[in-house]
Amino acid sequence: MNLKNYLIAIDLDDTLVTNFDKYDEKSFSLLKKLSKDNYIVIATGRPFRSSKYYYDLLKLNTPIINYNGALLHHPKDSTFPKKTLHIDKKLLLKFINDNQEIIETVFCEIGDNIYLHKNNEYVGPYLHTDGGNLTIGNLEKSLPGNPNGAIVFSKIGTENHLIEYVESEFKGNIKIRIWHANEIVVSELYNSLTTKANALKEVAKYYNVPKEKIIAFGDGHNDIEMIKYAHIGVAMENGHPDLLKVAQFSTKSVKESGVYHFLIDLLEKNQEKH
Repeated sequence: MNLKNYLIAIDLDDTLVTNFDKYDEKSFSLLKKLSKDNYIVIATGRPFRSSKYYYDLLKLNTPIINYNGALLHHPKDSTFPKKTLHIDKKLLLKFINDNQEIIETVFCEIGDNIYLHKNNEYVGPYLHTDGGNLTIGNLEKSLPGNPNGAIVFSKIGTENHLIEYVESEFKGNIKIRIWHANEIVVSELYNSLTTKANALKEVAKYYNVPKEKIIAFGDGHNDIEMIKYAHIGVAMENGHPDLLKVAQFSTKSVKESGVYHFLIDLLEKNQEKH
């Protein structure tokens, strides 16, 4: 291995993991080897409870970026300066009340506690309830504080309305990110400061890693800032079109072990230099 003291940030879903639970064994094996001389950091939209398995599988001893950067913490070092970002509960409740006719349901999290407005057929795969406490009921009564963010489910055709509402009502304090799954619109409401890039900057500062030694892999719209920030920003070839526009490099899909192949090529080029 010829990479040393690099900071390598890796997204999970559709970068290292498919269908929520099938992981890319070749890439995991290589990352595990690289972790002996480098800082491997998981950067995911998932909560910690559903990323801990992969953190442990890689035998990491580094911080982890959860909720797309709304939570940065070190599972094995309580002295690491934990960072958390939230959205205002009052604003979230206003959003739900003003849009109740088009919203199917909403759930949000505070740490690993999950608060679901009402159950329905779409929400199950997104909850990651293992290791988390699930409370179902009107968020006005059940939500005890400001959540790290919120996931909203609505019908196809509601996208523009939701975007316009968030932009006009929240004036940039809360942002919205939208994607589609199983004939439903899924939206993420998040603090305007929440990005994987901001969290990764904190990790780089903590370990004193210069930008020229930062590598990042991702596939989604939520990876854009991180990929732009990294010295070597890599998008999966089947990634979000907006991500592919800003990424310096692309690699094969997770099913073809894209992370593995890119890192192997990088290792070979580094060896040629030396």
